[in-house]
Amino acid sequence: MKYTFKSLKQVSDIFVWDEKIGATEISNRLWKSRTIVHKYLKELLERWELKKIWTWPQVVYQKINFDTKDTDTLTASDQDLIISFQDRKILDEFFLKFSAEGLIMKWFEGFKLWCLERWINTEEKIKLFIKTYHHIVSLQDSCWLISAKNAFWKDFETVYLDNIFYADQYNWMEFWRGKLAELTFYGKSTQNKDLINQSIEEIFSKLECKIKTEKYDAIAITPWSIDRKNQLLKILEIQLKKLNLPFVNIIKYSSSWITIPQKSLKTREQRIKNAKNTIFVDERNIWKYKKVFLIDDFVGSWSTLNETAKKLKDEWVSRVDGFAFVWNLNLKYDIINEV
Repeated sequence: MKYTFKSLKQVSDIFVWDEKIGATEISNRLWKSRTIVHKYLKELLERWELKKIWTWPQVVYQKINFDTKDTDTLTASDQDLIISFQDRKILDEFFLKFSAEGLIMKWFEGFKLWCLERWINTEEKIKLFIKTYHHIVSLQDSCWLISAKNAFWKDFETVYLDNIFYADQYNWMEFWRGKLAELTFYGKSTQNKDLINQSIEEIFSKLECKIKTEKYDAIAITPWSIDRKNQLLKILEIQLKKLNLPFVNIIKYSSSWITIPQKSLKTREQRIKNAKNTIFVDERNIWKYKKVFLIDDFVGSWSTLNETAKKLKDEWVSRVDGFAFVWNLNLKYDIINEV
């Protein structure tokens, strides 16, 4: 992140050791926007100068006191912590993080290390993680995917997608990216083929379940703007060919030969315009397909998928369902406020 030392110091200096402050209060005190404040708070968290605390109904921040090591936030029995078999199984299966050095922190032992690095109470964080996990599971369908249909319908005047599914939360409360999101993010950004294959492994059975349950005629992959040596969606397409379904050819084209990535555009209107004018269906057999499954990796606004669905329906496709590896539905925090 680009920042000025002066502004970073202003945000840092606003804290005294025992004070817990939220982003809105910092914004009001310093006359800076909440967006800017959040960027500086993120930087201070990454430097281990602050810790994040969930205090209903908001997140607050507090200075980390390295002189005392914040021992009051740790339990003496963290090393010998005993948890139920079911809770440990959930942590072993669903917790995964990469450290700043690129080391993988996973399973129950990785979770304890992650808490220790942040000087936070492991036992309390286990409770929060398990409650967050159960809430996400409660949103999943029989194929272990989450429908974003109700949230999505509020954001667009015209919706061309008939249903929308995603596999993982980008933000698991204060745990940040979920396991699939972490694998996919670092696999895509580092071009590490092993990580890409792991992220595809995480979702392949879910996609197979959805494709067979809904009986789609064809699969479509959203086109990418940046050529990469290991293209996640291209590798996924090769894997999905095992299901013996045809693929609709979707292309991204610009008359200027400069393709603008969606992630570089800041507003929904810009993303809709980009998708509307640069994405095209190039498929001679499109008339054969009545039900298409449209796939993307990371989704922010769903604009690309919605506009691509319109292009498919303009070619007489009757139904288009969308899927993303990762999205972020705002979790209902009140279900876990007792922790």
